[in-house]
Formats: sequence, C-alpha cells, structure tokens
Amino acid sequence: MLDHRYRAFLCYSHRDSDWADWLHGALESYPIPPRLVGIATNAGVIPARLAPVFRDRDELPSAANLSAKVSDALAQSANLIVICSPHAAQSRWVNEEVTAFQRLGRSDRIFCLIVDGEPGASAWAGRGHDECLPRALTKRLDAEGRETGERLEPIAADARPGKDGRSNARTKLVAGLLGIDLDDLRHRERRRRRMRTTMAFALGFVLVCVTSALSVNAILARNAAERRQKQAEDLIEFMLGDLDAKLREVNRLDILESVADKAVSYFATMPLADVNDATLAQGVRALQQIGRVRADQGRMPEAESAFAAAQPTADELVRRVPGNAEFIMIQARNLLWLGRVSWERGDLDAALKRFRSGLDRLATLGAAQQGEADGIDLASEVHTNIGRVLEARGDFDAAHAEYVVVLGNYERLGARESGKLNWKAELGYAHNNLGQIAWKEGHLDEAIREYGADRRIKASLAALEPSNARREDLLISNAIVGKSLAAVGETVLADRHLRAAVDEAERLLEIDPSVTSWQEDAGYYSMMLAALARARANFADAAHFGERAVLHMRGLARQDPGNVLWVRELAEAELEGARRLLAQKRYGEADDLIRAADQRFRPMVKGEPADRTHALVLARIDIVAGDIAQARGDSAIAQGAWQRADTTTRAFANASRDPAWLDTRIGALLRVRDTGSAAPLLDQLAAMGYRHPDLIAVAGSHGVAFEPDPEAARRIALAVATLADTRSADAPPAGEDTK
Repeated sequence: MLDHRYRAFLCYSHRDSDWADWLHGALESYPIPPRLVGIATNAGVIPARLAPVFRDRDELPSAANLSAKVSDALAQSANLIVICSPHAAQSRWVNEEVTAFQRLGRSDRIFCLIVDGEPGASAWAGRGHDECLPRALTKRLDAEGRETGERLEPIAADARPGKDGRSNARTKLVAGLLGIDLDDLRHRERRRRRMRTTMAFALGFVLVCVTSALSVNAILARNAAERRQKQAEDLIEFMLGDLDAKLREVNRLDILESVADKAVSYFATMPLADVNDATLAQGVRALQQIGRVRADQGRMPEAESAFAAAQPTADELVRRVPGNAEFIMIQARNLLWLGRVSWERGDLDAALKRFRSGLDRLATLGAAQQGEADGIDLASEVHTNIGRVLEARGDFDAAHAEYVVVLGNYERLGARESGKLNWKAELGYAHNNLGQIAWKEGHLDEAIREYGADRRIKASLAALEPSNARREDLLISNAIVGKSLAAVGETVLADRHLRAAVDEAERLLEIDPSVTSWQEDAGYYSMMLAALARARANFADAAHFGERAVLHMRGLARQDPGNVLWVRELAEAELEGARRLLAQKRYGEADDLIRAADQRFRPMVKGEPADRTHALVLARIDIVAGDIAQARGDSAIAQGAWQRADTTTRAFANASRDPAWLDTRIGALLRVRDTGSAAPLLDQLAAMGYRHPDLIAVAGSHGVAFEPDPEAARRIALAVATLADTRSADAPPAGEDTK
C-alpha cells in the first residue's frame, strides 16, 4: 500500500461535487491519533495523515473510455471511495471507474459513502430512481475483468440524516482506509475531543463545585459564611450571565442545566435570615435559566414548572421594592416566558394575558429606565409576542401596530449602539414580521421587499459572526423568501432558497442533533421543499424531502405530544406526503397518511381552533382526504370531506385577503362545483400577483381560467428584482452531469 501515490481516489458524480468537496477536505485534514502512526495493519503502515487523496475536479470528456489521467490515478490509488447517490447510480463514468479499479484486483479496498437515495431500491417496484449504488458495486470482478459470481459488499458509511451523519461516516471511512477497528478509532477520537473540550467547560464545573462547597461552609460557620456567601453569589452571578452566554454558544445545555440546578440547591439550603432581596433575585434567575434550558430541549411541561415556581418570588420582590427596575424586569421576563409556554401549548388566551401583564409591569418603570437599552429590548420582545397572538387570531391591523413599534425601537437602538449585532438581528425580524402582515393582507410585493430586507440583514450578520445562532437566523430568512417566491410562481429561485435553508439546518443538526429548533427548521422547511418539488413533478425530490420532514416532525411530536405547534407541523408534513402519494396514484398509502394527520391533530384543537392557521390546516386535510376518496371511487365520502372544507373556509376566507385562505377556499369551491363563487376569488388572487403552481393546476383541472394580471406581474417582478443581491449566497443551480 505504501507504493501507491494516492491514499484514495474519490469517485463521484459531479452533481455531488459539494459532498466531494467536504469529503476531500475531511479526509486530508483528519488528525490521525499519534499513538496509531507507524502501526502495521492489513492496509499497510498507518501514516501521519491521509494525503494525498485524488479528486478529479474536471468534467470528463464525452469519450468512449476513461482518460489516461484518470486511469493512471486509479492505478496509483491504494483505495477507492465511491460517493453513492441516485446521481452516481445513473452515471456511466462512476460505473466505469469502479469497474476499472476492480480490474486492478483491489475489490476489497473499495469503500462507499451513501449521501442520498436508498441502497437496493432498484429491486423495489417504482423505486428504481432512488437507487444509490452503481451497478458495478454489486459485482466482484477478477483481474481479467470477468464477473466471479460473488457479490461485492464494500464497507459503507451512511451520511444521510438519521444514519451515521457526516462526522461518524467520516470516522467509519478512516477506520476502513487505515485497516483498524472502528470502535478503537472512535474511542481515541472521543478521548481527543474530551481533552479539547475539557478546558472550555472546566470553569463551569469548577464553579459548580465551589458553589456547592460554599453552601456547606455557610452553614458551618456564621462569620466565614458571610464572606463566602458573597463569593458564592458573585460566582452565581457570573454563571447566570457570562457563563450562560458562553455555554449557549457551544450548545452545552446539559451543563447550563447542571449549573442552574446547583444554584437553586444552594439557595434552598440558605438560612432564612441570610436570604436578602438580591439573593431572592438570583434564585428567580436560576429557576428561569432552568426553564429556558428545558424549553430549548422541548420539555415544555418541565419548563412551565420552572417558570411557575419562579413567578411568586418575582412578584414578592416587586411587592417589597416597587420601584426596583431590575426586579420589575425579572418579573416581566418571567411572564413573557410563561406566555410563550402557553403559546406552544395552543392556549392563545392565556398567552395574550401573560404577555400583556408583562407589558403592564414594564410600564411601571420610570421614563429614564424605559429608555435604557435593556428596557427597550425587553418591551420589544413582549410587543412582538403580542403581535404574533393577534396575527394568529386574524387581527392584522392590531398586529401590524405592534410590529411597527418594534421596528422603531430597534432602529433607535441600532442608531444608538451601531456596533451591537443583536439590535440589527432584531431589526431584521421586525421586517420579517411586517412582511408576514403584508402577505396576509394581500400585498405580496410589499411582503417580498420586507422579507428581502430581513434576509440582507441576516446574511451580513452571518458573514460578520458565523455563529450557530446567526446561521439559523439566515436559514429561516432563506426559507421564508423561498416560500413567498413559490407562491408568486418564481419556482426556480424558490427552490434555490429553500434548498439553502434545508442544507444549513441539516448541517447544524450534525453539530448537535438534540437542538429542537434545528430539528423543527429541518423538518418544516424540508416539507416546503417537498411541496415545491411535487408541484414541479419532481417526485424523487418530493419523496426524499417529504420523508425527511415527517421523520423530523414525528421525533419532535413524540418528544412533547402536548406541543400543538409541533403536532400541527407534523400534520402539515403528513398532508404534503399524502398529496405526493395521491399524485403517484398510491391511494392506500395516501389515505393512511392523511388519516394519521387528521386523527392526531383535529382532537387536539377540538375542531374549532382560535388560531387561524390550525383551521387552515384542518380545511386542507379535508380537501386532500376528499381527493383521495374520489380517486378511490367513493364520491359520497369525498363530497362530505369537501363540504366540511367549504364550511371551514367560508367564514375565514370571506373576510380575508390572506392568499393562503383564498387559495384553500377556491380549492373547496371548485370541488363542490361552485365555480361562480370561485371565479371572483381567482381574480382577487391574480390582482395580487399570486401564481402558486398548485392552484394553477387545480383551476385548470376544473376548466376555470386563472390568467396572470399584467400589472400585478409587473409589481411582483420589481419586488423580486430587489432580491437580486441575495442570490450569491445561495447554491448555484446544478449543472449537467457529464460523469
């Protein structure tokens, strides 16, 4: 093996060049543990690094045979790594390279990295397009190039979501290339990682230990306790402030929770005589930190318990010292978090009550205190949450007024502290919220401009500070831009933005798959991408992203079955899956999926939800259920489902300019053959510039004209043009694969 010029030859379709980029760098930069270097294995003597790795960066010519350059590189490579995907399986040149390497007599040195598709899918009826293994990988050849009849089973690492993931897949490949046991390499890699992270987190653990020790000493000796109590409280202040921020940056929620638990335990052991107002305030903040961690982990009932436990003490602090700005803000923030828990659980009345109570508490601050940055920031956060509840109820004017206040607040803060990136990020979200209102009021061009303003801010911040939080902000902006572009018929640009969002969400999950917001991002935006792919008749991508969406959302719903937002998003993912299966005439599977969505979600919102989006999803479930029944020949069940959708949409859509409601209303009307009522609504959507491909298809199937409005098309084109400077950050469209 030492005589070979290259450690490995990367064999891949050029459509998978992003994976090749990553794998090439991941292998050549892999830090081989020093204790392994020089050991002889069946793959040769372990080197200090896995380099060089040959990667053909050029498109292969349209010749009958492999180029001399590629043939020579194959002969000079100790190993062959095949990046397996449907693109690779359909590529003639990938197959040729695998065959050529086998003819060198080194079939046992072939390794696979599965990045997409499904191994063995070619044997399943209707799934041949999902096959990811090139045919040559399943046949062992002898040195003469003849099939031996023995099935080739190369070592395979699986980088797909829910499988090995990128990091583990890389480790598995490295173990194979070095000829060592995978568990041994993982053990050494984990040890190296532990050593690298120990210093980063040692301070947190030391502080926990010091706090615990001080709590014991405080009971043993009064004089020493007074001094040590002050030390402990200083340490806790650091833990609840700077340490909290640092640990959140690296997603160590487990350490955050441990720190907060220790702090709460410390306060519980203190003699009552030693508990002053400042100590009580720290105790409340420790409970709030526990609640935040549990909320971030998706443990909403436990989060609510922590916030509820903190509220009486927060109220007592304000009662004792009514004018203390710190205590008032602690009280208001706790009400804000309790309101968010109510929101997640679908109780809009309780959420709005808690948000407004928090705002009322902030109103008791003095004018100077209300004008300080922290006070403005917290008040803006509360206004934003009030606006979202009002928006969910359909009170768009009131929600718009809340968002305008927020926009003005962050413009002032940004002007006052131009170097603080958080104010810029919040300004972006204010533009996004105003875009949502503009969209629901039918001003689609205005909405696209607001979304574009938000995305420009998020892209600039991610470039300045590429932290995980900034990356998530940007992917959310990409997804919202993509969704709006799809609705106005700009499907190519929509696909580009949605793919950028989904890819980034999956990359974040590789860092920490337990972060629930990243799971939700990956699931919900995969569902959007699947819907767009289905509308464009790209059923391979529709299935791939649709199944990924259901997988992510089912995981979240299992984690907290009471989280109505997650259950609704799962219902939407299953609804989209049923649409795809219906289009593929797989009626039984479609029916199973739509029933699952209906039976899980409808009882949860009791059929008459206050949240308009919940009602919209229920109407769409009825429409698709009716379509499936009609396709299976059961007209009576179909008509019943469509009539329910007609009833649900009538009250909401007749008093709304929201394109989502109008689109759904038209779908129900066309199915119950009320084309007369549908026609003016189609005109209304056309005047907005709405051109969703699904609605165009539905109108056409019922013989109803849905022509574009020239003036609306002009407005939309101008708005889309303002997004031009955001395109460079998105992946370029895939070129033709000559490999």
